[in-house]
Amino acid sequence: MGCFPLFSTVTLFVASLFLLISCSCGVTPAVLATICSQTQNQEICESILTSDPRTSSADLPTLSLISLELTMKQASDNYRSFTQFRDNTTNPSLKNEFSICVTLYKDMQDKLKAAYLLSEQRKFKDITELGQLTTLAYNCENGLPSDSPTAAITEDMLLTSQTAISVNAYIAT
Repeated sequence: MGCFPLFSTVTLFVASLFLLISCSCGVTPAVLATICSQTQNQEICESILTSDPRTSSADLPTLSLISLELTMKQASDNYRSFTQFRDNTTNPSLKNEFSICVTLYKDMQDKLKAAYLLSEQRKFKDITELGQLTTLAYNCENGLPSDSPTAAITEDMLLTSQTAISVNAYIAT
């Protein structure tokens, strides 16, 4: 009877230690490299994912959420930028093109919210509309003059989208 409290204390300690160890194992650098090798720029993809401190301890489902959150942030930032460009330009043609971009980025935000909900439910195979993000970003940029100041933010959107696409495709397989 006297050994029982010691046994249960040791068992509890070992169980706690196991839980601590199992929770601290995140996606390995090798897995990140595999995921990001499917994008246009592996180094930037890895940089995007590791910009969030949670990535180092994230499991794959959490990495899906992180990648979608980062893409949602980029889409929101771009939405705000295109709204400002639209509101500040006096050129009617450019105002129209920026308005189209605002609509396209709103569509992206809606697709990302839907993907995020599916990711929360761990329905990774149902996340099928992320590929449309790059098409929408290109459609926006292609409607603008070549000297438009938006090329850099569009590239950021494309790279962040590709990262989320690759993460979620990897998890779905």
